[in-house]
Amino acid sequence: MNTQMFSEAMGEIDDRYIEKAISYQAKKSSASHTKRWFLPLVAAIMAVLLAGTAVAAVVIYGDLWRQNPSNDPVESVRSALENQAGKNYTVKIDVKSVEIDEAETERVVERFVKGVIADRRGWSDEYLAEHFLVVKAAYSVEYDHTQTTRSDGEVTMYFYLIQDVDNGVWTIVDNSGNVNLSEDHSAQESGGLSAMSTQEQIFSYLSDLFTGAYSPYYDGLHYEINKYEETTDESGLTATFLWTMYHLGKGWDIEMDEGVEEQMNCWLQVKAAVKKDGTLDLETIAVFLDTSVTGPANYDTPIEESFPKQLTD
Repeated sequence: MNTQMFSEAMGEIDDRYIEKAISYQAKKSSASHTKRWFLPLVAAIMAVLLAGTAVAAVVIYGDLWRQNPSNDPVESVRSALENQAGKNYTVKIDVKSVEIDEAETERVVERFVKGVIADRRGWSDEYLAEHFLVVKAAYSVEYDHTQTTRSDGEVTMYFYLIQDVDNGVWTIVDNSGNVNLSEDHSAQESGGLSAMSTQEQIFSYLSDLFTGAYSPYYDGLHYEINKYEETTDESGLTATFLWTMYHLGKGWDIEMDEGVEEQMNCWLQVKAAVKKDGTLDLETIAVFLDTSVTGPANYDTPIEESFPKQLTD
């Protein structure tokens, strides 16, 4: 394999394969905070580089959503959704809507694609402007829970597609995680912040924050708070607790990972002003990560600094 062939093959490897290469071992233990998830990536990349001709096999046997690529990006996504009905863990799926999302396309390109992804795959700014799209799909789904831990309910999924410049065909190359709106927003929809305890308000805020940061990487996101403690004074509220994020792979047809749930644990501290009605002032809220390894907690890092910035993180 010469340098040009190798570079082209590397450009075709989707990030899930690197993730899958390191996640099998990662399932045996939980990291203490999010930054540790991504440290093994360097070793994984080196392993791929050293694999040489094995690259071609990865590209050939990877199976994203079972799609029928079309000249219409909406139809490419619709076919992938309809084909979910044939998977052994899907009881039924009802597609509500499928449409191009220009705003999400711009956000994904700027935040996740430009830089490492674009450079590795040889996607110029001009190519991305003309041949990259995000399609938003809304659907309801029911799963066989003897075969998967994926959540039933109303789902919003974003699919990332590229267009073949020669034949005009649009193909799904990646997708966001499964954002299950029926679970993530049930507390807010039932009565708003004023009907929620302080802990519930924090849980709702962090659920949205983590879903926004990690839905491009993981499916089946849901969360849990344990060992919650809070204090209040004239400056506002301070709460500390153990935060657990549960997640799945994003729906790739890789047998060993189908339906396998993993988790990440980290200690967080939340500070916020409290309004007269007892609700948190979300404009003042700040979340800090405990970066200590041993000894007293050290809440010195804003949680946003630990979030991944590229799909290859």
